[in-house]
Amino acid sequence: MNEHTATDDHPGETTDQIRVTSPMQSFEMSAVTTGLVITMVGLGIILGIPLVLS
Repeated sequence: MNEHTATDDHPGETTDQIRVTSPMQSFEMSAVTTGLVITMVGLGIILGIPLVLS
């Protein structure tokens, strides 16, 4: 059998489940702000440590 046969069912999978992907999910500005703060801290660490050590 291949992955396209009807008898190759997987437990827990139903056709009525709706798949939601990340771009479709709503998010608030607090999530954006948190992501930007984490990005800035990470960039500060990555770029700051070599500058301090040199």
